[in-house]
Amino acid sequence: MGIRILLIAREGEVRKKYLEAITALGVEAVVVSSLKMTDSALMDISYHGVVVDMRTKVAILKDDKELVYTALRNFPVAHLHFKSTTGEIRLFYPGQKARSTLEDFVNRECSRFTPQVLRSYVRKRIHYNVVLSENREFSAERCEKTVTVYISAEECFVFSVKDWKPGDSAWLTIKELGDNTPICAIVRWCVKWGEEMRVPGIKLKFTEISESQTQKIRENLWH
Repeated sequence: MGIRILLIAREGEVRKKYLEAITALGVEAVVVSSLKMTDSALMDISYHGVVVDMRTKVAILKDDKELVYTALRNFPVAHLHFKSTTGEIRLFYPGQKARSTLEDFVNRECSRFTPQVLRSYVRKRIHYNVVLSENREFSAERCEKTVTVYISAEECFVFSVKDWKPGDSAWLTIKELGDNTPICAIVRWCVKWGEEMRVPGIKLKFTEISESQTQKIRENLWH
């Protein structure tokens, strides 16, 4: 496949200039005006990189700073600024050389990046009500009522003061998802109570989760 870039910019003449510059390089561009969308542009399409209009980013950050940074942190990202007096597009990205151009960003950063789907990296602080169990049977003595600290479609961090270890299996139900089918997960790492000045709990990677549960989580992440 050719190189595909996500362009995040508000509608208007400046966005048209960005789009013209990208397509002139033979690069496919998919355009959105924000990250508050749940269409296929953000949910199902893979990208080699992201370019963001700086003014648009400032507006998005006012709504949801965490969503912006978690969604984009694993992609090559360039910030764009259109200088109306000269018609010049300036860009800024980590590690760039002096006078780097959009073409440089595409060739040096995007062309080397394995395309990824944006939704894979989105996580958000959502405090779902959770019943967490050490076994599939949810026996009373092995359960605790707790909450998620943050969550993505693939994993979550759950508050817990029990003695978990990396590699342990865990089962949980999340009240707000509607579907109470137990979700199976594996403990990736733990924060023990009293050892650090951090919220104690466990990072869980989902290994068995229904499609309806995943879809509900995704809907909440992008709203």
